[in-house]
Amino acid sequence: MSKKIIASGLDRINKSVYLGTVGESSLTSLVTALQQLMQSKSDPQDSVIILTVSVQQVQSMQILGLNELDRDDLSGEKTTLIR
Repeated sequence: MSKKIIASGLDRINKSVYLGTVGESSLTSLVTALQQLMQSKSDPQDSVIILTVSVQQVQSMQILGLNELDRDDLSGEKTTLIR
């Protein structure tokens, strides 16, 4: 399941926490794929909770500890200048 989530463009923050920018159609595709994966198990024991957060919420996160997140990248606001 994690490979599918990471392939959709999300970054793994913790063992079971992912964060990133996903467009509406990509999110719909991801949800469908995860539902199919969960239903294909003979005895599904997993739960998936998807919580959408705004760019402002990502930018205002308070991070304690060693996890150095690139807020601009995670919020979809990172730009690259190529000369």
